[in-house]
Amino acid sequence: MLRELASSLLTRCPAPARRLGYAHEAAAIAARARRCAQAWAPHLARTRAAILREARACRTRRTVLVLGSGPLLDVPLAELAGLFGRVVLADLAHPLSARRAAARHPNVALSTLDLTGTVEALAAGGAAAPTPGCAAFLDDPGIDLVVSANLASQLPLRPMAALADEAARPSFAASVMAAHLDHLSRFRGRVLLVTDIERLYTAGDGTVLEREDPLFGAVPPPAGEEWDWTLAPEGEAGCGYAVRTRVRAAVLNEGSGPV
Repeated sequence: MLRELASSLLTRCPAPARRLGYAHEAAAIAARARRCAQAWAPHLARTRAAILREARACRTRRTVLVLGSGPLLDVPLAELAGLFGRVVLADLAHPLSARRAAARHPNVALSTLDLTGTVEALAAGGAAAPTPGCAAFLDDPGIDLVVSANLASQLPLRPMAALADEAARPSFAASVMAAHLDHLSRFRGRVLLVTDIERLYTAGDGTVLEREDPLFGAVPPPAGEEWDWTLAPEGEAGCGYAVRTRVRAAVLNEGSGPV
């Protein structure tokens, strides 16, 4: 608990985002990853492998943009830094461990970015749901690869929880998701989306107790490589159930080459 608190305090995060819990969330993810290291290892390895496969498929390798880089658990940073002229890690919360990792590579830059476009308005306490949207980096012609890794289904959670109008939360979450997919669709370079497409709550004997749509009604990405991720083993989840997700790694755009 003390380690998680210290990690939260040392996470670089804008004040509005910190008020909404983004720094704490980054620390909590890293803490869960430590507790569930064995269960998470296959998923993290397959995510890193998918990213590297698309990185090596790029015809030019000027800049790779990683959206939702966070604690870099699933990002093969050293390999990307060796393949590309520039690596940009974009997130609202950059833990100390991620900043230290980035500092080892002179061509890696950190970008503090609200990928939902809603955080400042929500932190200010407005009653109405802000309109989500992000156009960051769309004007950069040197981006040859964009990666959204295990981010999409997480993007709506903090904004949705901060919205005062509980009845509007589901539709607001759906709009945040749609805005992220629209953002990805507008890049000219290669785009890789790694996201969970189904979430299952299971009993100890494997019986499915509940199914959830982590994409809030958005159309799942096109067919790609898929695998299961035990997000929370039974002891971690509590209440006698485990949480497992189905993950898909899909190429949304193969890129148009140099501009």
